[in-house]
Amino acid sequence: MTPDTPHNRPSTPTDPAVEVLHKLRDARELESVIHNLPGFLYELRQSPNGSFRFTYLSRRVEEMFHIRVEDALADANVLLGMIHADDLHVIEDSIRHAHIDGTSCTDMRMIRPDGRMFWIEAYDTLHFPPEGGVIWTGYAQDITERKLLEQDLRLSEAKFRTLVENANDIIYTLTPEGELSYISPNWQDVLGYEVEPFIGHSYEPLIHPNDLDRTREFMRAVFTTGKKQSGVEYRIRHADGSWRWHTSNASPVLDEAGRVSAYLGIAREITERKQQEAQIHHLAHHDLLTGLPNRAMFFDRLEAAIDEASAESRKLALMFVDLDRFKPVNDRHGHAVGDQLLQAVAGRMHTILRAGDLVGRIGGDEFIVLLHDIRTEDDALTAAEKLRCHLETPFDIEGRRLQISASIGIALYPSHADNARELARRADEAMYLSKAEGRNLTTLYSPGRD
Repeated sequence: MTPDTPHNRPSTPTDPAVEVLHKLRDARELESVIHNLPGFLYELRQSPNGSFRFTYLSRRVEEMFHIRVEDALADANVLLGMIHADDLHVIEDSIRHAHIDGTSCTDMRMIRPDGRMFWIEAYDTLHFPPEGGVIWTGYAQDITERKLLEQDLRLSEAKFRTLVENANDIIYTLTPEGELSYISPNWQDVLGYEVEPFIGHSYEPLIHPNDLDRTREFMRAVFTTGKKQSGVEYRIRHADGSWRWHTSNASPVLDEAGRVSAYLGIAREITERKQQEAQIHHLAHHDLLTGLPNRAMFFDRLEAAIDEASAESRKLALMFVDLDRFKPVNDRHGHAVGDQLLQAVAGRMHTILRAGDLVGRIGGDEFIVLLHDIRTEDDALTAAEKLRCHLETPFDIEGRRLQISASIGIALYPSHADNARELARRADEAMYLSKAEGRNLTTLYSPGRD
């Protein structure tokens, strides 16, 4: 085996260690962007028993609500308790709406500890985990000023026209046939098109094919119910050919007989927010240092893999990988070098394992690996030995030649356990046997040795 030295270590942009460093840098840049947003990002979970907890809150919430993020993470009611009593129904409403297309947009009043009441608009993407409960990933912002403007709009058509011509959001109207009958001038600034060619034509050619049904249903709801509809999200083609995410709120326009004659919409670009939601979801489910799935995400994937393997009568292998001699390296060279070493380990593991296998980080120097579609014990042992041998090859970190190794424990599904918890316990036991018998070993779980 060739040592990994500065002369033969890959240094191209595809080097996994370099990619991990880039991801770490991107995560830090994202945190800076989030800090400067006018609103706040969050992930809220409701457990199957109905209790709520925040798993993520950006710092902007402290300025808006005069609370500490740590307090709200510890007790969700610190923030949720500020929702106006008349608006508590919005949580249930968002769940009902999300069963249609997975998203929700809700307006609500909130009352700060100092007594000030203001309006919040929350855009959410909802997930319904297999084990039950609900997860909201979203962005909320203060729309008090906009609410006041909407009141003014209802009072004065002239004021409405002035606002339309100068608004940042696109304001438009649709006929019952789905043809655009009015578009505000900023259409060109936002989407790059001139307005005139689209008047009298259907909006549909601009919408992403996967989002057409959603927009049709949204428009149909306005015309059939005669009520305001909120928060449809869709992709629309920009003049440069790219897809941009937009959200629309819409109200019916009534004729003299009280019939709905048109659809008045207000559209806002949310491309950046959708990208940030994806990043927040990633941060909540991945290890920040290595970019690998964290414990929660890994075991969600493991349980899903066991369900699939059970249905298809396939075998799986779970490996616990504990790094030997990592602590002395960390103590001698410092945490910065130790962090780079962990990133390099993660990158090297990715290059050794198959594309369909899963690697996660569950502790300081502990990793976990799921091997799919294992035919025999020898398949699992061969993969583990290959991984062990590659991890004992020295790492080059900032010109230092660092030597570590790995103690690996393996447990097989369904031979050793038929559920994720037991499978993990037995792989962990096998790993500790590798440690006890001299380290830098691979051990397959055996019922007689636990």
